[in-house]
Amino acid sequence: MRHGRVGRDHSALPAVLATLLVAGLLGGQPCGRCDADPPADADPAAPETVALTIRLPIVGTRDTLARAAILRQLDRLERRLPRRGLLVVRFDASAEDAAASDFGRSLDLARFLTSPRLSGVKTVAWLPEGMAGHAVLAALACDAIAMPPDAVCGPAADHDAEVDEAMRAAYREIAARRRTVPPAVAVAMIDRQADVLRVSTDAGEEFISRPDLAAVRARAAVVAVEELRPTPLEFTGRRGRELGFVTHLAKAPADLARGLGVGEGALVGDPSLEGGWQGVQVVISGAIGADAVARTRSRIERAVGDGANFVCVRIDSAGGVAEQSLVLANWLAGLDSTRVRTVAWVPMEARGDAALVALACDELVMRPTAVLGGEGAAALDGRRADSLAMAWRGGVARIRNRSWSLPLATVLPGLKVFRAQQQGTGRVEYFSEQELADRGDRDEWRLGAEFGTGPVRLDGTSAATAGLAAHVVDDFAGLRRAYGLDGDVALSEPGWADRLLEALASPGLAWLVLLIGVAGLSIELKTPGFGFGGFVAMVAFIVYFWSQYLHGTSGWLEVMLFLAGLVCLLAEIFVLPGFGILGLGGGLLVISSLVLASQSFIVPMNDYQLKQMQWSLLGVLGLAAAIALLAVVLRRWLPAAPGLRHVLLAPPALEPFGDDKSLDGLVGAEGVTTTRLAPAGKARLGGALRDVTSDGALVEPGVAVRVVAVRGGRVVVRAVGDT
Repeated sequence: MRHGRVGRDHSALPAVLATLLVAGLLGGQPCGRCDADPPADADPAAPETVALTIRLPIVGTRDTLARAAILRQLDRLERRLPRRGLLVVRFDASAEDAAASDFGRSLDLARFLTSPRLSGVKTVAWLPEGMAGHAVLAALACDAIAMPPDAVCGPAADHDAEVDEAMRAAYREIAARRRTVPPAVAVAMIDRQADVLRVSTDAGEEFISRPDLAAVRARAAVVAVEELRPTPLEFTGRRGRELGFVTHLAKAPADLARGLGVGEGALVGDPSLEGGWQGVQVVISGAIGADAVARTRSRIERAVGDGANFVCVRIDSAGGVAEQSLVLANWLAGLDSTRVRTVAWVPMEARGDAALVALACDELVMRPTAVLGGEGAAALDGRRADSLAMAWRGGVARIRNRSWSLPLATVLPGLKVFRAQQQGTGRVEYFSEQELADRGDRDEWRLGAEFGTGPVRLDGTSAATAGLAAHVVDDFAGLRRAYGLDGDVALSEPGWADRLLEALASPGLAWLVLLIGVAGLSIELKTPGFGFGGFVAMVAFIVYFWSQYLHGTSGWLEVMLFLAGLVCLLAEIFVLPGFGILGLGGGLLVISSLVLASQSFIVPMNDYQLKQMQWSLLGVLGLAAAIALLAVVLRRWLPAAPGLRHVLLAPPALEPFGDDKSLDGLVGAEGVTTTRLAPAGKARLGGALRDVTSDGALVEPGVAVRVVAVRGGRVVVRAVGDT
């Protein structure tokens, strides 16, 4: 596997990002299975809960889809009768035209929510952004309303809108069925002519139309009268709570979950309620850099645009460029979980900053022995670590409304995390001292024993215990079962190009490609001209560095070092006799380029990086041994192999060297080369076969040569005719 290089950001390849066409209308239960049994650790006292999202405005078939989704969950909601199941309907008012709901369709949905069919279900309307328009009817049809203190509900119609008696009757009818909001108030939310009063009597408080005030005075002593203005009426969550219309003030799902007495996970939307999961698997392996982030985003956007609502992000990485991991994490956290569920699947490892990508998804699934966090490819400290912490807190932690201490502790060194328990509820979280001090409810928590000091390394089991992992499974089949990914749900596996890239970047195949390149180069040096060996070497080296580049562990630095090393070695062989500084320096450059291209950093900064560098050096040593063995094989057997005998010429048969006359007497003697002199080789001089060396130029076999010098036992020759 490959890992990203710290402090080196490779330039991203141009990528065309598809338009994000988010399909799906509704969300639902946290476990992802419409017919799944409750988890074994579920609170037996908590009601069966389904969370549903309805996007505003209510137009087209959105009311029909909502009814169908609720009916599919009805058996689940009623499984614990006589206890009533809990249906939390989240109204998403994020669209610009959210107030343009159709009156007829809104009324149909409201009548369904108040029908006897749902008598065994308690319905809660959750308005995180408030609401306006005729969709208010659907909220009035629920048993309870929850909204943030500053969100606004209403008006149900514009001041200039025409309101007829049929509309007034409809609002009066729905309000009378539930009594969540009094009928007089419901009518005042649509009718600018309405005159509604809040009347306090010795018998209690009620909301009436002004014409009914006389009847109230006749049956009770009126203490105070308040006119509710202006109309059409609207109210904030805080004002609605004061008037008794809003039952829960909730800024986030966690607040609402506590108010309803259910787990926060029970309110996580499930896009599969619309018609089942449409899944896709996106693989992140090796180094996480700018290119990997761009490819991952592009694949997810294309899948979502094609209708996928379940994205399984498979991570097998030790991180890379921490800032790029954070970019991808923020983007994943920003996806609408009610439209597409993102699940990180870690079968082996998500070390270092790769853990941030995994923890930014809606849920995390791991193998029991998989690794989350700990030392990885990026070494973070000082100002860089502080910047990363601030970005995570202001990004993913804020978007997800999650604690930031433990996720950051899986990456940042020195961050201490403690086990904290909330007094009264017994709820357990993991905080640093700084996070606890910044919380508004810090007095409710008590810090316990230290959980760990960053970078904290967790396996699947401990991640689940700490609340980071939603499921611990043995394989991908277990993940499919956990989320109901069966039947006609098709998961998109990596394409052939992704598989090829992953295979080429694997350590074993990467070294094999290099060995093939060296073999081709060796063949080319022993054959005249540019031929088969040179072509093989060129392709092998291009494939090797290309695959490492796409995996984020190689860039122009490694390529330039490798080319410079080759130039130095070739210059030493063909230009300068012997083996000097160019040969030694060229060899070191080639070795350095191969080591850097096979690991995730330049200088090791932690134990993990040091271990990776040891493996890289062992790989180079293994490659050297394989090259030596390959040289013997090529020289002995390749020339005699059928079909390959013309690729590499067989070495000439050894002949006696003749008499033992002094080498000095050979100066001026002429002969013919029997092998290529590059620069060393053999030539026949005076009827004897001798080892000779050219004086610098490459000499082909069969060329007439003359001995020009004898240096230290070496016979130096020059082609006849050369000056």
